[in-house]
This record gives sequence, structure tokens and C-alpha cells, in this order.
Amino acid sequence: MRFAILLNAVLALACEAALLVAAVGIGLALPAPLPVRVVAAVLLPVVVVVVWGAFLAPRAARRLDPRGRLLTEAVLFAVAVAGLAFVGATAAAVLLAVVAGARLILGGVIGRV
Repeated sequence: MRFAILLNAVLALACEAALLVAAVGIGLALPAPLPVRVVAAVLLPVVVVVVWGAFLAPRAARRLDPRGRLLTEAVLFAVAVAGLAFVGATAAAVLLAVVAGARLILGGVIGRV
């Protein structure tokens, strides 16, 4: 059980970092003029951080229950995967989907979402 908890924590950290990197990458790769891409590359990760900080962080004032956290995380990762696929980063989209999916399943099974 200890190994599963450790693995879940490591995967969670990796997925959260990958989510932020994906948000920046999506913004920069959008089919839009450069100023729009730069603004998107700044604002998309800010939106992720705000949602994460408000509802998912351990010390969030309005932290969701485990079921709500699982659903919110799944939606954030699904949107990032769709965004990566939209901008043509198919390999990154598949990798994020597999790793985030495994992390969410593991977290759900061991009760650490």
C-alpha cells in the first residue's frame, strides 16, 4: 500500500506539471497571430492554477469532496488532451491521457484523489 501511495503522489506531481506545460504549449501552438498565442500561453496556465488552487489544492478554501476532485481533475486533463490533439501534438496528447488516466484510476482505487 505504501508503494501505491508513493506512486500516486509521484504521478500526481508529474501530471500537474505536465498539465501546466500542456497549457503553455497549447497557447503557443494555436493557429493565431503571435500576440494572441503569447496571451493564450500566459492565460491558459493561469486558469489552470486558479481552478486548481480554488478547488483541488489541499488547503483550498472551497476544496471539493473526493468525487468532485476526481471529476474536476479528469475534466482538466481531458481538456488539455483535446487541446494538445487540436494543435497537432498527438503524441503528447496520448501520453498525457495515459499517464493522467492511470493516476486518476490509481488515486480512486486507493482513496487518494
